[in-house]
Amino acid sequence: MDLKSSKTNLRACDRNNQDKRFGTVGLAHAQSDTGASPMNDLIAQTIDTPLPQIRTVTSADASRLSALTAGSLHWMLEDDRPEVGICRLAAFAGDEPVGLLLSCKGGDDLQELTSVMVAKAWRGRGIATMLLSELMKQLRQIGRKGVFARWSSQLPRASEFARLLASAGWSQPQVTRRRMSWRIGDWPQAFPDRDRILARLEARGLVVRSLAELGADGIADFTAQNTALIAAGRAPEWSDTSGWLQVADQDATVVLSDRNGAVAGWMVCVLQPQFGRWYIPQGWVVAEKVPLGWLVGGIASLCRRLEAKAGPDAILIAQPPAGIPGGMERMLYKQFGDHTVATDFLFESEFVFASPEQCEI
Repeated sequence: MDLKSSKTNLRACDRNNQDKRFGTVGLAHAQSDTGASPMNDLIAQTIDTPLPQIRTVTSADASRLSALTAGSLHWMLEDDRPEVGICRLAAFAGDEPVGLLLSCKGGDDLQELTSVMVAKAWRGRGIATMLLSELMKQLRQIGRKGVFARWSSQLPRASEFARLLASAGWSQPQVTRRRMSWRIGDWPQAFPDRDRILARLEARGLVVRSLAELGADGIADFTAQNTALIAAGRAPEWSDTSGWLQVADQDATVVLSDRNGAVAGWMVCVLQPQFGRWYIPQGWVVAEKVPLGWLVGGIASLCRRLEAKAGPDAILIAQPPAGIPGGMERMLYKQFGDHTVATDFLFESEFVFASPEQCEI
């Protein structure tokens, strides 16, 4: 199974890498190939074939392991940057790799389980369980606080993956996000009055500027106001943009303010070249501005800028948390749900380790 998308604050593949809560949004899709079942461990112990050996592998092994994960995740086989914190574990039957687990660093000292796959001929022997057990052992040893996973409602063999996590004591999976994808060129069908509505909002005081238009001083001021809004309780903690501004696209990421420069919202846009799409990993509009249409205005401006930069065939994905009253998820689905390329729900589960003195190392 391959999960991903990409971060980060429940906890996506990182604040530095690509996925955080949106007012929000985060990434993850998957292909489940665990072959997990309650009988796996028993079968593994009684089958004639010797159990595979679990080993940590490096980027030097990438070509041998590429068949055991999705093409969109091949970069994880080769990326050795410490800040990404990729952990690669493989199961070997002799010299043949028959299983692979990938994970990467998340926020708050957590690790994200990104991909688990077992070769078809080797499924049903407890290999996914062995890989997961070794990952959790190593994460305890290096001081991680826990590990989490996010996967799609359309994940093949999703129930088997959920049983794998449950057997290891993970939390009950919860639906946390609705993921929606659009072709930017289709937005005029869903939003035919976009430019007129945006012009009206701007006439009533909405000011939308990109990071490029703000410049260094403007970005510094925005960051300070972002922090102040969180401290005052007018924006949630997950809406901290500090980790995202390093990777945000300067032309498509937008900041919403009034004519006096008071920041009231933002939407971060990131290019994900490994997935061939653009992504809104995080954003927020303060509560008093939502009824005034600023949330709609922000997404309208972002899409117009993105179409000008990337063209009508660009794919935009958003996966805001589900169920936030007045939030991005409800607005996007209500206004534009009929024009998506694809829609699904994301489940999340986690395992939080005990304190170091209680942990078995």
